[in-house]
Amino acid sequence: MILSVYREWASEQVRRALRTLGLPEPSGIEWRDLPFDYTWGMATPLAMQLAAQEKKSRPNLNVPARAQEIAERLAEQLRETLRADPRFQRVEAVRGYLNLYFNPSQVARSVIETVLREGPDYGRGAPKGERVMVEFSQPNTHKAFHIGHLRNAVLGDALSRILDFAGFEVIRATYPGDIGAHVIKCLWGYLRFHRGEEPAERRGAWLGQVYAEAEARLEEADAYRREVVRFLLTAFREEGVTPWARDFLLTRLSEAMAAHAASGPVGQKDAAVLIRAMAMGELPDLDAVADKDWLWSLWEAMGRWLSELEEKARVRRGKGGEADRQAVAWLRARYREIGHRPEEWNYEKELRALYARWEARDPELLELWRRTREWSLEEFQRIYEELGITFDVWFFESEVEEEGKRIVEELIARGIATDLRPHGPVVVEIDRLLGQEGKEEYRTLVILRSDGTTLYSTKDLALAKRKFEQYRIDRSIYVVDVRQSLYFKQIFKILELWGFPQASKCYHLAYEMVTLPGGKMSSRAGTVVLYEDFAAEARERARRIVEEKNPELPPERKVEIARAVALGVMKYSMLSVDNNKVIVFDWDAALNLEGQTGPYLQYAHARACRILEKAEAPVTLDGDHIFETLEPQEVALIEAIAAFPDLVQAAAERYKPLLIANYVFDLARAFNEFYRDCPVLTAPSPIREGRLALVAAARQTLANALQLLGIPAPEIL
Repeated sequence: MILSVYREWASEQVRRALRTLGLPEPSGIEWRDLPFDYTWGMATPLAMQLAAQEKKSRPNLNVPARAQEIAERLAEQLRETLRADPRFQRVEAVRGYLNLYFNPSQVARSVIETVLREGPDYGRGAPKGERVMVEFSQPNTHKAFHIGHLRNAVLGDALSRILDFAGFEVIRATYPGDIGAHVIKCLWGYLRFHRGEEPAERRGAWLGQVYAEAEARLEEADAYRREVVRFLLTAFREEGVTPWARDFLLTRLSEAMAAHAASGPVGQKDAAVLIRAMAMGELPDLDAVADKDWLWSLWEAMGRWLSELEEKARVRRGKGGEADRQAVAWLRARYREIGHRPEEWNYEKELRALYARWEARDPELLELWRRTREWSLEEFQRIYEELGITFDVWFFESEVEEEGKRIVEELIARGIATDLRPHGPVVVEIDRLLGQEGKEEYRTLVILRSDGTTLYSTKDLALAKRKFEQYRIDRSIYVVDVRQSLYFKQIFKILELWGFPQASKCYHLAYEMVTLPGGKMSSRAGTVVLYEDFAAEARERARRIVEEKNPELPPERKVEIARAVALGVMKYSMLSVDNNKVIVFDWDAALNLEGQTGPYLQYAHARACRILEKAEAPVTLDGDHIFETLEPQEVALIEAIAAFPDLVQAAAERYKPLLIANYVFDLARAFNEFYRDCPVLTAPSPIREGRLALVAAARQTLANALQLLGIPAPEIL
């Protein structure tokens, strides 16, 4: 690509030629880079377009012939007017296209001069006059920060940097999930098993371990409850259980259910749930059983019934006696295998009690929540500082919950939401409101539970309103994993129905998960790769690279460079893969100095720095002939440098950091090929001066592109 100023200049020259020739002047002129290696020029199909326009009034017109005629007339006019312009080399009319070639030495000088003059601002776009909020990195407090969170944070940070550099006013926002079921589970685990055991450091990471342990214990307890109920309701159906044993247990179970049903409405409902499940031969929904203590009493009673059954079986005579004794022995063995674990049975009860305390705003529990929440936030902030990520605004779920409830009432009043309480939730039937029933494009979104408790949607609507009204943003970007794609489509459409014009400029930047060769991660199961461990491994591996390349460096310098390389490893491995693809992280691939990796890019920058250092001379563009002769590798590198400003704009408009990630790799590769084939320090003057200037321009562009990805550009590796 050629610098945009060349496109503008070429467009103006063509417009002048059109006016001179009396030809129609279009509103815009389309330019395409010439598809020939090592040539600098552009082609326009303008003559074809003008000929096609003429055909509307001249049906018999031969469009290709007329297009070639127009192209030749334009070419002749341009040759005449641009004969003395040093930027111009030649012009051709080819099959109706107008091909304009530029003077390579002038283009080279223009590109390199622009880079060296603008320095860190090379590629920066003019102000757009639009305010954009990028919401990214929404880790849950009371959970560990893992490499899945890292992908989100790195992607959002890179997009924010690109948008800012492209000319947008950017507000960086984060939205940690500081309330919800995960918080209550973590607090339960802390109070139940780890009260007062918190370490002096890394308490946020420790809290994530407490959560994982709590989740595992609760899941195990849930599995235990299911086994208990399954035995109570289905054991007598098992093959080998004799009719005599089955009748005895069914009688006792029926008596217990009848007694519970007689205790009142709750007992009637609970008994009905179990009777229905027994009739269907399936496990009941345990949440539908209100009195879990009664279920436990049945389990304890089952132990007594089996003892009673054992006594009766011992004295059984006749043909079936032995079969009955074997059946009872099997039932007793299975009962013992499941076990008598009242503490685990009551975990759910304890958790419900903690939920009740939370809903009642128990002061002691709220204070514990605030304290432990701060542990997580301190951990997050430390990680962000290490990654070089900053935020302008911190939103919290706890701050928008009540506002969300008020918004639900407003949406009900305006006829946007339908209130099905108390028998159902509050919903927005989006397709019905759009008059497209049956299409199921947007479906129905629940925005409040039947019991009045909030959902993500309740809070996200409140947050969107706050963003639009308090921060007056023009665009709102949400960096959230791909599983939420339909959900955000629904949220954005509700915002539109609600009357927010910014809804059309809301965008969900979806991304896929990060996995290791071993498979998917889960914070519930405690199988996540923690960011802290991941970063430590990256630093250690980076240290080995630095040690190999520069063993003579002071230890503190090695540590500094290793940290920079580790950031390059972690960030580029997340950004060099399309956000819609799963990342299977591979250490060896990420650290390869020869492949598409962070260290490869950083090494190219360090190599350029080393050349400039060895030159021991200032970079200068003095001299008329420093770009007189250019090798193909020089042309390719200058072309790559010139492409940067346009790539910045494209990445910003498409919300795609991958474009910059791919670009900087192509730039580094072009530089390395130039370095391999074009001597710099040993080249004769004035070629040496031109190549030094090219190295300086490449170094600056590499640094600028890496900065957009949040990757350090070390001067030595």
